[in-house]
Amino acid sequence: MSIRSIQVSHIVLSTEELANVLLDHLKEDEYKDREMLFKMFAKLAKKYSACGSRNKGGDLGLLEHNTASPELEKAAMAAPVGEVQGPIKSKFGYHIFIITREEEMKDMGIDGLTTTSFGAGDGTL
Repeated sequence: MSIRSIQVSHIVLSTEELANVLLDHLKEDEYKDREMLFKMFAKLAKKYSACGSRNKGGDLGLLEHNTASPELEKAAMAAPVGEVQGPIKSKFGYHIFIITREEEMKDMGIDGLTTTSFGAGDGTL
């Protein structure tokens, strides 16, 4: 699994049936425009989501590796930006989600450091 820096919004629902109803609604032609889709997703999240993120329209922010819901993380890492996905079952319920933004990952080098100088540095013994 590749690690991406992605911003994710989700809606957590108690049943797969309800998740599919919302998913079908969000896939209608009137939401082909990404901005309209994101607005409707946020509106539905505020109304239906069982997660505290509903207050932010379902926005989870940048998805951190090893989140509380590994099922959602795995599905989100494989999902394209701007397309509603799901439902994904986790211990929290059924998630429908959307990647709202992807940041380009910077190559940090083999050790994850961006600096090339090694040693104690200036002003040390």
